[in-house]
Amino acid sequence: MKLRTLGNPLFFKYAKSLFIVTLLIVFYLAFSPKGDPLPDFLFADKLKHAAAFAVLSLLFWGGWRTGAAALFGWMMGIGFFIEAVQNFLPWREASGWDLLADGVGVLAVLCLLRRAALDQS
Repeated sequence: MKLRTLGNPLFFKYAKSLFIVTLLIVFYLAFSPKGDPLPDFLFADKLKHAAAFAVLSLLFWGGWRTGAAALFGWMMGIGFFIEAVQNFLPWREASGWDLLADGVGVLAVLCLLRRAALDQS
């Protein structure tokens, strides 16, 4: 299976803008006292973290075309920033498990990008 979308010029053209919009939405959901409006179930929070950071990672890669180490570092920096801010919000709590779930989302995208690179060769 070819991962053609990752080579689409439109993806690269709009990835930076989509990253910024997505990041602002993630910040709003992470810092809002209302929480997120999505359904809640067992491990839903961790799944939401992993999914959000997978999307952010893919858009970050498309917008700035960084290497794996830089991508991982930037995304985990964002995750750490979110958890640090939540530590000071009375209606939120910081969690190392959330940071781990963020990392899982980033690693999933890195695996996807590696597979896409192998498919092209």
